[in-house]
Amino acid sequence: MISIIIPTLNEEENIADCIKGFLDQACEVIVVDAQSQDNTLNIARQLNVKIIESKIKNRAHQMNLGAKAAQGDILLFFHADSRISDYALDSIKKILNNKKYIGGGFTLRFFPKNPFNLFQSGFANVFCRLTGLLFGDRGIFIRKDSFIELGGFPEVKIMEDAAFSDKMRKNGKIIILPEIVKTSARKYANETKFQALYRTMWAYIAYKIGVSPETIYKGYYNIKEKDNSN
Repeated sequence: MISIIIPTLNEEENIADCIKGFLDQACEVIVVDAQSQDNTLNIARQLNVKIIESKIKNRAHQMNLGAKAAQGDILLFFHADSRISDYALDSIKKILNNKKYIGGGFTLRFFPKNPFNLFQSGFANVFCRLTGLLFGDRGIFIRKDSFIELGGFPEVKIMEDAAFSDKMRKNGKIIILPEIVKTSARKYANETKFQALYRTMWAYIAYKIGVSPETIYKGYYNIKEKDNSN
Protein backbone atom coordinates (compact mmCIF):
# COMPACT_ATOMS: atom_id res chain seq x y z
CA MET A 1 0.00 0.00 0.00
CA ILE A 2 1.06 3.59 -0.63
CA SER A 3 0.81 6.14 2.18
CA ILE A 4 0.31 9.74 1.03
CA ILE A 5 1.85 12.26 3.44
CA ILE A 6 0.65 15.85 3.10
CA PRO A 7 2.23 18.53 5.34
CA THR A 8 -0.09 21.48 5.88
CA LEU A 9 -0.20 24.97 7.36
CA ASN A 10 -3.26 27.10 6.63
CA GLU A 11 -4.23 25.25 3.44
CA GLU A 12 -8.03 25.52 3.60
CA GLU A 13 -8.21 26.65 -0.05
CA ASN A 14 -6.26 23.64 -1.32
CA ILE A 15 -6.53 20.66 0.99
CA ALA A 16 -9.95 19.35 -0.12
CA ASP A 17 -9.05 19.16 -3.82
CA CYS A 18 -5.71 17.59 -2.96
CA ILE A 19 -7.22 14.85 -0.78
CA LYS A 20 -10.09 14.14 -3.16
CA GLY A 21 -7.58 13.12 -5.82
CA PHE A 22 -6.68 10.11 -3.65
CA LEU A 23 -10.03 9.07 -2.18
CA ASP A 24 -10.98 6.62 -4.93
CA GLN A 25 -7.57 4.95 -4.84
CA ALA A 26 -6.30 2.15 -2.60
CA CYS A 27 -4.02 4.22 -0.41
CA GLU A 28 -3.65 5.79 3.02
CA VAL A 29 -3.83 9.59 3.28
CA ILE A 30 -2.09 11.30 6.21
CA VAL A 31 -2.38 15.05 6.80
CA VAL A 32 0.31 16.39 9.14
CA ASP A 33 -0.76 19.84 10.24
CA ALA A 34 1.44 22.47 11.91
CA GLN A 35 -1.11 24.42 13.97
CA SER A 36 -3.20 25.85 11.15
CA GLN A 37 -5.32 28.84 12.13
CA ASP A 38 -7.91 28.32 9.38
CA ASN A 39 -10.26 25.43 8.50
CA THR A 40 -7.59 23.05 7.16
CA LEU A 41 -8.08 20.49 9.93
CA ASN A 42 -11.88 20.63 9.85
CA ILE A 43 -11.89 20.00 6.10
CA ALA A 44 -9.45 17.11 6.44
CA ARG A 45 -11.52 15.54 9.23
CA GLN A 46 -14.66 15.70 7.09
CA LEU A 47 -12.82 13.71 4.41
CA ASN A 48 -11.95 10.96 6.94
CA VAL A 49 -8.19 10.90 6.51
CA LYS A 50 -5.60 10.28 9.19
CA ILE A 51 -4.54 13.49 10.94
CA ILE A 52 -1.38 14.17 12.89
CA GLU A 53 -0.92 17.50 14.67
CA SER A 54 2.65 18.75 14.77
CA LYS A 55 3.86 21.10 17.49
CA ILE A 56 6.67 22.22 15.21
CA LYS A 57 6.09 24.35 12.10
CA ASN A 58 8.62 22.71 9.83
CA ARG A 59 7.74 20.82 6.66
CA ALA A 60 10.56 18.30 6.98
CA HIS A 61 9.60 17.53 10.59
CA GLN A 62 5.97 17.14 9.56
CA MET A 63 6.84 14.73 6.75
CA ASN A 64 9.03 12.68 9.09
CA LEU A 65 6.15 12.45 11.57
CA GLY A 66 3.85 11.27 8.81
CA ALA A 67 6.35 8.64 7.67
CA LYS A 68 6.61 7.22 11.20
CA ALA A 69 2.83 6.81 11.38
CA ALA A 70 2.42 5.44 7.85
CA GLN A 71 1.11 1.90 7.38
CA GLY A 72 2.14 1.62 3.73
CA ASP A 73 5.34 0.08 2.42
CA ILE A 74 5.66 2.97 -0.06
CA LEU A 75 5.60 6.66 0.88
CA LEU A 76 4.53 9.57 -1.32
CA PHE A 77 5.24 13.03 0.04
CA PHE A 78 2.83 15.47 -1.57
CA HIS A 79 2.10 19.20 -1.32
CA ALA A 80 -1.38 20.44 -0.43
CA ASP A 81 -1.46 22.72 -3.48
CA SER A 82 -0.65 19.84 -5.86
CA ARG A 83 -3.05 17.59 -7.76
CA ILE A 84 -2.40 13.95 -8.62
CA SER A 85 -3.03 12.51 -12.09
CA ASP A 86 -4.86 9.29 -12.92
CA TYR A 87 -2.80 6.10 -12.73
CA ALA A 88 0.07 7.88 -10.94
CA LEU A 89 -0.05 5.57 -7.93
CA ASP A 90 -0.16 2.49 -10.16
CA SER A 91 2.95 3.78 -11.91
CA ILE A 92 4.76 4.11 -8.58
CA LYS A 93 3.99 0.50 -7.70
CA LYS A 94 5.14 -0.77 -11.08
CA ILE A 95 8.42 1.12 -11.11
CA LEU A 96 9.33 0.15 -7.54
CA ASN A 97 8.97 -3.50 -8.48
CA ASN A 98 12.32 -2.88 -10.13
CA LYS A 99 14.81 -2.90 -7.24
CA LYS A 100 17.32 -0.69 -9.05
CA TYR A 101 14.99 2.28 -8.48
CA ILE A 102 14.96 3.74 -5.00
CA GLY A 103 12.20 6.23 -5.79
CA GLY A 104 11.48 9.38 -7.72
CA GLY A 105 8.92 11.99 -8.61
CA PHE A 106 6.45 12.98 -11.31
CA THR A 107 6.48 15.35 -14.25
CA LEU A 108 5.57 18.83 -13.02
CA ARG A 109 3.11 21.26 -14.51
CA PHE A 110 2.21 24.57 -12.89
CA PHE A 111 -1.31 25.97 -12.90
CA PRO A 112 -2.98 28.21 -13.93
CA LYS A 113 -1.93 27.31 -17.46
CA ASN A 114 -0.14 30.14 -19.27
CA PRO A 115 3.02 30.40 -21.41
CA PHE A 116 5.32 31.39 -18.55
CA ASN A 117 4.10 28.65 -16.21
CA LEU A 118 4.52 26.10 -19.00
CA PHE A 119 8.07 27.35 -19.57
CA GLN A 120 8.83 27.36 -15.84
CA SER A 121 7.61 23.80 -15.30
CA GLY A 122 9.26 22.59 -18.52
CA PHE A 123 12.57 24.05 -17.39
CA ALA A 124 12.13 22.45 -13.95
CA ASN A 125 11.48 19.04 -15.52
CA VAL A 126 14.63 19.20 -17.65
CA PHE A 127 16.63 20.48 -14.71
CA CYS A 128 15.51 17.68 -12.38
CA ARG A 129 16.18 15.00 -14.98
CA LEU A 130 19.69 16.35 -15.58
CA THR A 131 20.64 16.84 -11.92
CA GLY A 132 18.71 14.01 -10.26
CA LEU A 133 17.40 16.46 -7.67
CA LEU A 134 13.78 16.18 -6.59
CA PHE A 135 11.68 19.02 -5.24
CA GLY A 136 8.45 18.50 -3.33
CA ASP A 137 6.20 20.30 -5.80
CA ARG A 138 6.36 17.24 -8.11
CA GLY A 139 5.82 14.71 -5.30
CA ILE A 140 8.55 12.46 -3.92
CA PHE A 141 8.05 8.71 -3.55
CA ILE A 142 10.25 6.06 -1.94
CA ARG A 143 9.94 2.69 -0.22
CA LYS A 144 9.40 3.11 3.51
CA ASP A 145 12.30 0.85 4.44
CA SER A 146 14.64 2.92 2.24
CA PHE A 147 13.31 6.14 3.80
CA ILE A 148 14.11 4.82 7.27
CA GLU A 149 17.57 3.62 6.22
CA LEU A 150 18.36 7.09 4.86
CA GLY A 151 17.31 8.77 8.10
CA GLY A 152 14.37 10.71 6.71
CA PHE A 153 14.34 14.37 5.71
CA PRO A 154 16.92 16.64 7.34
CA GLU A 155 14.86 18.96 9.53
CA VAL A 156 16.05 22.24 8.04
CA LYS A 157 14.03 25.31 7.03
CA ILE A 158 14.38 24.85 3.29
CA MET A 159 15.88 22.54 0.63
CA GLU A 160 15.09 19.46 2.70
CA ASP A 161 13.71 17.84 -0.45
CA ALA A 162 16.87 18.48 -2.47
CA ALA A 163 19.07 17.25 0.39
CA PHE A 164 17.02 14.09 0.78
CA SER A 165 17.03 13.37 -2.95
CA ASP A 166 20.83 13.69 -2.86
CA LYS A 167 20.83 10.85 -0.32
CA MET A 168 18.42 8.86 -2.47
CA ARG A 169 20.58 9.22 -5.56
CA LYS A 170 23.64 7.92 -3.70
CA ASN A 171 21.76 4.75 -2.73
CA GLY A 172 19.80 3.89 -5.87
CA LYS A 173 18.42 5.17 -9.14
CA ILE A 174 15.90 8.03 -9.26
CA ILE A 175 13.22 8.29 -11.93
CA ILE A 176 10.92 11.11 -13.06
CA LEU A 177 7.69 9.42 -14.15
CA PRO A 178 5.72 10.82 -17.12
CA GLU A 179 2.47 11.20 -15.18
CA ILE A 180 1.65 14.85 -14.53
CA VAL A 181 1.39 16.42 -11.09
CA LYS A 182 -0.21 19.86 -11.33
CA THR A 183 1.00 22.33 -8.71
CA SER A 184 -0.10 25.87 -8.02
CA ALA A 185 2.26 28.61 -9.19
CA ARG A 186 1.08 30.80 -6.30
CA LYS A 187 4.62 31.30 -4.94
CA TYR A 188 5.46 33.24 -8.12
CA ALA A 189 2.25 35.30 -8.17
CA ASN A 190 3.77 38.53 -6.88
CA GLU A 191 7.02 38.36 -8.84
CA THR A 192 8.17 39.32 -12.28
CA LYS A 193 9.20 36.46 -14.56
CA PHE A 194 12.86 37.34 -14.05
CA GLN A 195 12.49 37.34 -10.25
CA ALA A 196 10.78 33.93 -10.32
CA LEU A 197 13.58 32.35 -12.36
CA TYR A 198 16.34 34.11 -10.43
CA ARG A 199 15.00 33.11 -7.00
CA THR A 200 14.71 29.45 -7.96
CA MET A 201 18.19 29.22 -9.50
CA TRP A 202 19.77 31.23 -6.68
CA ALA A 203 18.42 28.77 -4.09
CA TYR A 204 19.77 25.78 -6.03
CA ILE A 205 23.23 27.28 -6.56
CA ALA A 206 23.42 28.39 -2.93
CA TYR A 207 22.52 24.88 -1.81
CA LYS A 208 25.13 23.25 -4.06
CA ILE A 209 27.96 25.49 -2.85
CA GLY A 210 27.13 24.82 0.79
CA VAL A 211 25.26 27.93 1.91
CA SER A 212 23.39 27.21 5.13
CA PRO A 213 19.65 26.42 4.92
CA GLU A 214 18.92 29.37 7.23
CA THR A 215 20.65 31.79 4.84
CA ILE A 216 18.95 30.27 1.80
CA TYR A 217 15.58 30.52 3.56
CA LYS A 218 16.05 34.22 4.29
CA GLY A 219 17.20 34.93 0.75
CA TYR A 220 14.50 32.85 -0.91
CA TYR A 221 11.72 34.52 1.04
CA ASN A 222 13.42 37.93 1.09
CA ILE A 223 13.55 38.03 4.90
CA LYS A 224 15.74 40.84 6.18
CA GLU A 225 17.46 40.85 9.56
CA LYS A 226 15.96 43.31 12.06
CA ASP A 227 18.15 46.29 12.78
CA ASN A 228 18.73 46.31 16.57
CA SER A 229 21.30 49.11 16.55
CA ASN A 230 18.88 51.84 17.73
